[in-house]
Amino acid sequence: MPAQLNPDARRDLPSAPADSDTRRAAPRTRWVPVEQLSAMARALLSDDLGGRDVVPQHVADRVSAQAAEWIDEGFTEDTVRLWKDADVPPAAAAYLARRGVDPRVLDLPAGVFPGAAPVALRLAIASGRLPVERAYELLVITGEHTPPRQPGGTGPADEPSAPPTGAPPPRPVAPVIFSHAPIDPAPRRRAAPEQDQH
Repeated sequence: MPAQLNPDARRDLPSAPADSDTRRAAPRTRWVPVEQLSAMARALLSDDLGGRDVVPQHVADRVSAQAAEWIDEGFTEDTVRLWKDADVPPAAAAYLARRGVDPRVLDLPAGVFPGAAPVALRLAIASGRLPVERAYELLVITGEHTPPRQPGGTGPADEPSAPPTGAPPPRPVAPVIFSHAPIDPAPRRRAAPEQDQH
């Protein structure tokens, strides 16, 4: 801003037009009673509405659209309560729920961003950095989730049948995805090299 030559000089500010039509009034918020929302939309709302029984129209519209997505994935108002705070898309939640995954495991740290600190698994899924299918595989590999048994079968639902009994059991794989991956209970020892004795 240029320096004022005469600091005591009066500054005339442009006056606002006298016409009241030129001023814009803020749009009034339209409120929707919570009881008018579907049961699924009510289930997706926060448990604490601050004592109100109404929500703004834009919130009602958003939560109704989300309710339709959750219903399309097979959730009900009872089953969505477990997953609504998981912060993953409904399709990802449905994929995991069909496989019996507990939504609490989505808070486990996952190292999916190179050079960055691990983030919650749910954030890695929601950001698209980790496909939900891969996230599920990692949960199974690390032992954080045990797949449900197939009806009438002997093995887990998404795994091939067990190896032949003559083969040694596979060694558990623990990738560096979770900070508390299981430790191999029987560490392998390296054999000392044989020395030539003359």
